[in-house]
Amino acid sequence: MTDARISRQRNTQRTAQPALLAATPLQSYNCSVSIAAKTIRVKVLFFGRLKEIVGRSEDSFELAENARIEDLFAQYAAHHLELARFRTSLVASRNQEFAAWTTPLHAGDEVAFLPPVSGG
Repeated sequence: MTDARISRQRNTQRTAQPALLAATPLQSYNCSVSIAAKTIRVKVLFFGRLKEIVGRSEDSFELAENARIEDLFAQYAAHHLELARFRTSLVASRNQEFAAWTTPLHAGDEVAFLPPVSGG
């Protein structure tokens, strides 16, 4: 083989390989990438004994866009196990109005968890 032919052969190999390598990733570039879930941020207020358990009276929390009040409480209960004890006796509010646990949350909502109050 002549030097010119060997040189052409090497150049052809160099050119062909990158083209093959470049085509493979592009075919499945986003296949394993999941779509990022949209999130919302809400303000959370704790009163009475709940404030002591969580360690603060107010917090800001980010959660999935379609979350409900129940989902928010579950997130806190997972980090503060004692909160779960109070679930059956708590009342929740959204934007200063009593709300069902299934109430959907929206960005900027204010959610308060209110323990039972005793007194006379």
